[in-house]
Amino acid sequence: MNHYGDIDNGWKMEFQLRHCVIHELVKESGKQRVEDIIKEVLPTDDKYVQELVKSLNDLIGKKENQAARGTFDIEDPTYKVPNAFQDYYNGRVDSDSFHTFSTVCMNELTRQAKDPSRVAASGGAIVFAHYTSGTSNFMLITMVKQKEALRLDENLKPVGTVQIDMAKIHQAARVNFDRYHQYEVLPEEEKPTYLAFVSPKINQDASGYFVAALGCSDSVPSAKATDGALNGVKQYFEANKELTAYKNQAYDAVLNYLTLKEDGKLASLTEIDHAVRSIVPAEKHEYMANFITYLNSEEIGLPLEFSINRAVLGRRAKVKAKSNGWELNFERRFFGTTPGSVIQYNRADKKLIISKLDDNTIQKLEAVLKERG
Repeated sequence: MNHYGDIDNGWKMEFQLRHCVIHELVKESGKQRVEDIIKEVLPTDDKYVQELVKSLNDLIGKKENQAARGTFDIEDPTYKVPNAFQDYYNGRVDSDSFHTFSTVCMNELTRQAKDPSRVAASGGAIVFAHYTSGTSNFMLITMVKQKEALRLDENLKPVGTVQIDMAKIHQAARVNFDRYHQYEVLPEEEKPTYLAFVSPKINQDASGYFVAALGCSDSVPSAKATDGALNGVKQYFEANKELTAYKNQAYDAVLNYLTLKEDGKLASLTEIDHAVRSIVPAEKHEYMANFITYLNSEEIGLPLEFSINRAVLGRRAKVKAKSNGWELNFERRFFGTTPGSVIQYNRADKKLIISKLDDNTIQKLEAVLKERG
């Protein structure tokens, strides 16, 4: 069991920075030489340090910084970071152990960057931060780069300066402590992903050393991802009153997209977004702006691409039944013959029992009864 000390008091706060350090990985693109410069832990009450970490945290999952989801690769002993994080998580979680963890990561980053296949890669400042955001603890490891800019001097004359490029994250990994704990204690089929990581899609051979050094594995179970896509679209549309009327159509569009996808082909958030937009009127598309971000968020946790689970789709397939004066349309997973089934079929009496009615359905039924008097 890990020892967080007084961290529980901070969990009630929106943001609390516990530890932060910024080291440097020195490497020019096209050159083999790599050097790491190790620095001391920064003061956590420095407002600029806090602002930097907050800003970096907010960038993950946003447009152009969408995150892959997964876990550490704990099977391969060549990866040192997964065990180093576990030692930190289970240990004192103090400044010294945090710094030790960061140096293990820097050693691995340096080793990977020296690989001849990474000669095109470049270095940057590596920010390590342990903080609380909302009700969860996170460990963030991200590379930031500097860029030339202009500022005005005391005579209002433009002069050159250097500033952090905050337009996008170049490479990053973020561990959710709560999910990490759940992964350790829950049964295999219920284990969540706890790692979000950002890596450029282009020139992967050069830039991939970052996620490789940290031992990131984008292994989201297909059943969890397929369920997440279908549940996520419903939740997004239910939460937005401008889109609620299209909830069922959007759900069917995603189900149809996943069902028609060829075996072996990955589903993608971009294609899901396209499928859903096809049924939403153009004048409502502005309310779809955060759809992909929501699916890729910590709450839903969908990766940018994922394998489709056909068994989940089979349970989600619709059953349609029609008789004199009535019609039913429901998902197979809700149907059964045992008490507790949402739609229970009684063979002996040849009848259906429908339970767990939502408030909207109840209101409609009550209104009909009221009309009858």
